[in-house]
Amino acid sequence: MKGWGANLGRDLRERKKALLTAIQALDLRADTVGLSPDEWLSRYDLEDQLSIIYTDEEAYWRLRGSHKWVLKGDANTAYFQAIANGLRRRNTIPLLWDGPSLLHSPSDIRTHVDGFYRSLFSASPRSGLSLALDCWSGRQLVSAAENAALTAPFSEDEVWAAIRGMNPSSAPGPDGLP
Repeated sequence: MKGWGANLGRDLRERKKALLTAIQALDLRADTVGLSPDEWLSRYDLEDQLSIIYTDEEAYWRLRGSHKWVLKGDANTAYFQAIANGLRRRNTIPLLWDGPSLLHSPSDIRTHVDGFYRSLFSASPRSGLSLALDCWSGRQLVSAAENAALTAPFSEDEVWAAIRGMNPSSAPGPDGLP
């Protein structure tokens, strides 16, 4: 997994290096001989492609870090990257005990955590215990109208309101990005 992650940005780094080399070659040619209008257009196109790569890198690090660290105009510095990588390490579970056994593999850890929360939030079989029918009275009872409102399916507007109300970079997903 680490090898895949290390190679993930390699193509982008190589593309950025090739763009910078091409721009430098055109700049050197502009200083010595001069450039034709088509060559100037080519140089501007290369700059645009490089700008897109820089924007994508900045967006990547903004997602890796926290919105508290990235303000408009902040540089993508080594300090910021160290903070972002520290957040990733802090939110990672490298080992997990499952009773007497120690889980090392990320897939085993994921399976264990998934099973734990599935069992935690699944309905358990009813036991012989129950509340007395007269436990609550009058105003304490949920009316039929309140029960209908509580058990009604979510509307699309309610779902979108909940999504818009969430912090967009609060919890990393399986790939480390929110």
